[in-house]
Amino acid sequence: MKELWRKTASELGQLIKKKEISPVELVDLYATRIEKIDPLIHAFTVLSLESAKEKAKALEKEIVSGNILSPLCGIPITVKDHFDIVSLPSTCGSLLFKDYVAKEDHLLVKRLKEAKAIILGKTNMPEFGFSAVSHNPIFPATRNPWKLDLTAGGSSSGSAAAVAAGLCPLSLGSDGGGSIRIPASFCGVFGYKPSRGRIPWPIGRGRDFESWELFAHAGPLCRTVEDAVLLLSVLSGPDSSDPYSLPPPEFAWEDCLKADIKGLKIAFSLDLGYARVDSELKQIVSKAVELFETDLGCTIEEIDPGWPDPSEAYLTLVYFGSDLVALRKAAEENRKKISHHIVDFLKRNFTPEDFSQALKLRRELVYKMSKLMENYELFLSPVTAVPPFSLFFQGPDCIEGKPANPHISWIPFTYIMNMTGQPAAAVPAGWTSTNLPVGLQIVGRHLDDLTTLRASYAFELVSPWKDKWPPVA
Repeated sequence: MKELWRKTASELGQLIKKKEISPVELVDLYATRIEKIDPLIHAFTVLSLESAKEKAKALEKEIVSGNILSPLCGIPITVKDHFDIVSLPSTCGSLLFKDYVAKEDHLLVKRLKEAKAIILGKTNMPEFGFSAVSHNPIFPATRNPWKLDLTAGGSSSGSAAAVAAGLCPLSLGSDGGGSIRIPASFCGVFGYKPSRGRIPWPIGRGRDFESWELFAHAGPLCRTVEDAVLLLSVLSGPDSSDPYSLPPPEFAWEDCLKADIKGLKIAFSLDLGYARVDSELKQIVSKAVELFETDLGCTIEEIDPGWPDPSEAYLTLVYFGSDLVALRKAAEENRKKISHHIVDFLKRNFTPEDFSQALKLRRELVYKMSKLMENYELFLSPVTAVPPFSLFFQGPDCIEGKPANPHISWIPFTYIMNMTGQPAAAVPAGWTSTNLPVGLQIVGRHLDDLTTLRASYAFELVSPWKDKWPPVA
């Protein structure tokens, strides 16, 4: 048997079912790896290993008696610090919540516990998730397992790094503008932002801002599409706490693992008609896109979508909708406790007209996307405009020799799909000449998680990545 930490969650589940391994063995295995490797990458904010061991021992008795309670039964998992776990610190990467201890479990944590998954701990994130890199003022920045002086991306930074380094097989992340897909791309793992409402996002609870209720999705980071489907099957389904949550899907989740996508008509764009993109990254993504035609039998068309650049509108909606008054007050009273890039943005004089124009542009974008997807089943693009960069930067200030906004110019492809609410996957497209991962984004029609995941799975079969491990692993 190969080293257990290299196995996927689905493979581990089968071994547990056959009683060839126990949850206790798995918790001990990952605890040892975390102790050895996490000091190098800083993926975790808090560990719950003693609790995990106790739960594993209790589960072991049930499993021995033949009681396998769910596909996640006995599987170790990690959870982004965005989600409350009762009795554990829940900081959201902010000094404002440095000493906050959760009083109850987040809905999705409850679902994980009901499915008998074993939570190893919480993973690192930037402050409030308001960044696509891994800095926050409490914990060391999460380092990229492929090259330790580079960023892991964000905001599900620790989740992606932990999966990539073999510290857990599965992690629960969140995505309000690319926060699952960006770190998945930078760390060479699979990340999935499901359709809005596919996994419920409780409204008016915890410390989420109003804008996250508009844009945020929860989803998996893992090594394979099969593992993502495993987690989605447990977390999806309606809940009264989210009036936008969807009923159970009309398809069976296992149908997402049928790889025949021959005949699909697919659009792709390397730059959306306005973005500057690293030239080597373009070449890698182009070769990945070709596989859909040569190996999978799809029809591919390169297009200029004709969308307006929504970057300013997105930022306006995120901050204006983030209880702007309360945030500004907190920034004034606790200036030393809020990251300077958040304080600087809050200084902007937003007006109702700014908010109205941003909403108008979002409506225009949703309309244009829906018209485009009438003619295509999928839309492909890079995940990011650049490969992983220095740990100490918010982003590059120059792309292909031209000035760039370091906060948002390098992620033009991801936040659009939060504005429209469509399902979007990040799959490893390839590696650069310096052995850094590059991601391909696969976007489906509104609510069509089935086709999006099937396409991701089909691509995985012709361009497998699960056995590519970073040096730190």
